[in-house]
Amino acid sequence: MMNSGTKLLRYVQLLDSALPIGGFSHSFGLEAYTHDGTVRNTVQLEQFIRSQLHSSLVRLDGLAIKGVYQALKQQDAALLALYDKRVHAQRSARELRESGHKMGKRLLKLARSLYPWMDFSLMDEAIREHGAFCSITTIHGYINYRLEIGLDEAVTGHLYTSVNAYVNSALRLLPIGQTEAQMLIQKLLHDIEAEWALIRENDPEDMHNFGISQEIYAMRHESLPARLFMS
Repeated sequence: MMNSGTKLLRYVQLLDSALPIGGFSHSFGLEAYTHDGTVRNTVQLEQFIRSQLHSSLVRLDGLAIKGVYQALKQQDAALLALYDKRVHAQRSARELRESGHKMGKRLLKLARSLYPWMDFSLMDEAIREHGAFCSITTIHGYINYRLEIGLDEAVTGHLYTSVNAYVNSALRLLPIGQTEAQMLIQKLLHDIEAEWALIRENDPEDMHNFGISQEIYAMRHESLPARLFMS
């Protein structure tokens, strides 16, 4: 059993936006929204992030993490790979899929260095034997389970990092300040909790993504005349 204080600190480190996994290079489609003027200010940014939480992040990533926890409890590498592949398949835009894989693989590599005592054998089997893609969602869930973090905390923590990533991208794309950005994150914490509470009892098989607009904008991103971000 891990010391509770140490467990908390390791969990906080995992949520740090400065974690060197490449997140700073991705806007996850937001840049395309700002390019055509759909998102121009904090109010519109808030609406955009709320939409992503409702249509994609909670119902796809949240339930995927629940599936990862189930696969780990059952020690089922095939099931672990299946949920990872479903996250992959639900991302229509190539840039979103690739950014998720790259960040996931970097996080897995970093975790091997940070937690040399951690058991990665089931993840390795899922990759080697069942073709898992290593999405950032899957790897985040895997590490949290091994750190003995509860499911609700693992999901809401992942959602927090996603919201934080959008806001950090917006700081470079929109005329908003640091204090305004932090106030927006604080405001969205309730949405994270409320959205997850709505579906937390659902089966992981119910995972889905209906963020059609985000997918279309993410596809447009690669053809923008000038880009700050890789996605």
